Amino acid sequence: MNRLPRKVSDRLMELAGILLLTAAIAIIVYFAITVPVEGSFGERYVTSVISPPYPVNELTTFKPVTLITYFLFSGTVFLLEANRARLSFGTRGLKAIVLTASFAAGYEFLWNMFAWFTVWLRQGGALDLIANDFHNHTFPPVNFNFATKISFLIFALCLYVWHFLEGIDSGQKPATK
Repeated sequence: MNRLPRKVSDRLMELAGILLLTAAIAIIVYFAITVPVEGSFGERYVTSVISPPYPVNELTTFKPVTLITYFLFSGTVFLLEANRARLSFGTRGLKAIVLTASFAAGYEFLWNMFAWFTVWLRQGGALDLIANDFHNHTFPPVNFNFATKISFLIFALCLYVWHFLEGIDSGQKPATK
């Protein structure tokens, strides 16, 4: 297998991608262990708070689901971009699958937003505690805040991957300095 030489920037981007994906997994595992009980699936990632160190914590805090989505998206982008020159494969079918997944995730995002706010307008309460309990579930119902953020993450990742694959198909090379 012929391997192309790797630039330092590609290696750094790959390392950053791996660290970001590892951080996302660490957050998922940490809150699954420290908050073992939840009323609806994903609620632990919405009702908990991660406070960054001072002085940033004076300005903002983060929900775990927010950091998970940021880290998963950024880590995936870094890994794909770091390996762009080495990836070459037929992408036509893959692009169709990714665009279909993007459509489905976009639809779910919009449906969740409308359903979430409809329930909130009718019943009131804390936005972070509203779950999709429209029908019987074998497992706990899914928290709307969690589901909305995850479906938007999938939507954004699918669009990015489609754009990335389009660049590979058109023969775009990564920018070099």
